[in-house]
Amino acid sequence: MRLNGTTVCANASIIGNACCRTKGLWSRLRLNSLIPLALGACVLLPATSSALQTKELSMQDNKGQYQPYTPGMKLPDGVFPPMPGYTHKELLAAAHARTEDFLKAKNIEPGLIRETLIALDTHLVNAFEKEGVEYQIATWYQKPYDSPDLRKRSIDNMAEQFGALALEAAAESLDGSQLLLQGKAFYGDFMSESGDAVSDLILTLNKH
Repeated sequence: MRLNGTTVCANASIIGNACCRTKGLWSRLRLNSLIPLALGACVLLPATSSALQTKELSMQDNKGQYQPYTPGMKLPDGVFPPMPGYTHKELLAAAHARTEDFLKAKNIEPGLIRETLIALDTHLVNAFEKEGVEYQIATWYQKPYDSPDLRKRSIDNMAEQFGALALEAAAESLDGSQLLLQGKAFYGDFMSESGDAVSDLILTLNKH
């Protein structure tokens, strides 16, 4: 697609405004979090039901590759293996499916949908692996709590934190995409599909 000067300027404005909104939301969610979920390839380990301590858990091998859990894999004390239904694969599937439905409803060309979903999946996987999301979900859910309300609070905060992580990854996945020409509202809705899908899946832990 050939872009003229007016289109390029408008497109740049859309990207800039949307990215600022995304970063502002992400910063707000991180600052307002009631539980200090770890960032940067580490997992928070519960010391007791009322006290928390942080310990870095590297999920990469000596080549910098993410190490998914395998049966019998040794984990630090207090860290739980990923839970069925809440692994990176299932979080990705939820975001992928909801975004695909959104794009089809907007009558986006099938080839562009495939291209967009490949980029989305790549960014989401990288974001999830960087933060060890599947380990954090399992650990924060299964750690001992003094009351059911405290467990629910942890679940709600994980949903908010990791939903925002998915939202940010979705925003970055559109870098250079023709879909940015769809406008601000489309961009915001596209990001929200991934964020809401991940958040909604994590919130189902409250039903267990």
